[in-house]
Amino acid sequence: MDDYTKRLVLCFSEKLDQAKVGYIEWNSFKLMAMRATFQQCGGTHKEDVYEMYLQQSKLWWDSLVRDVGADAQGRVHYIDMSNFVRRISKDAKDFEQLPEFIKNLANLVFLMNDKKADGKWDLEEYRNGAVGWCRYVTGISDIDAAYEMLLTATDVDRTISFERYKELVVEFFTSEDSNTPARHIFGPLELANIDLALTTSSKQ
Repeated sequence: MDDYTKRLVLCFSEKLDQAKVGYIEWNSFKLMAMRATFQQCGGTHKEDVYEMYLQQSKLWWDSLVRDVGADAQGRVHYIDMSNFVRRISKDAKDFEQLPEFIKNLANLVFLMNDKKADGKWDLEEYRNGAVGWCRYVTGISDIDAAYEMLLTATDVDRTISFERYKELVVEFFTSEDSNTPARHIFGPLELANIDLALTTSSKQ
């Protein structure tokens, strides 16, 4: 498994594989939509927000079933999912060239973490998202270090604007560089954790 595949497997397994079985199924997306709703809405359930997340998740799932195929239990392996995303994303030069379901979900992730609704992330907002979604984080210093790697000299007030966020999302899905800072855009991500992401029976 190359480093690009490891990056996507780690990201998808953290966000979707609550049972830690190494596969994705439709229920994984439904749970993700519910978790995202509660995070965005301050611990309460709002049906319209949930339906928004669920609709975009369904587009992704339908694409996986159509273009990758599910097994007899209705599951898709994370490595197969990662290879599929790589194939349809690798040639994107900017955010608008990414697949529609990736753009939509990326937009929702930004909205979910933008607690101040000011069109940018600060460190506290990044921390909030990382604590809620990143399985392998064990200390606040890990989160802060990942955030620092995302910043450049042009990032005003040490925040990540929506435009900068979109650039990092593109790099996350297209870069072959295992050390790209963009690997942290959805929370701290270290390739050394790959052996923790998949069960023995699910590894290929």
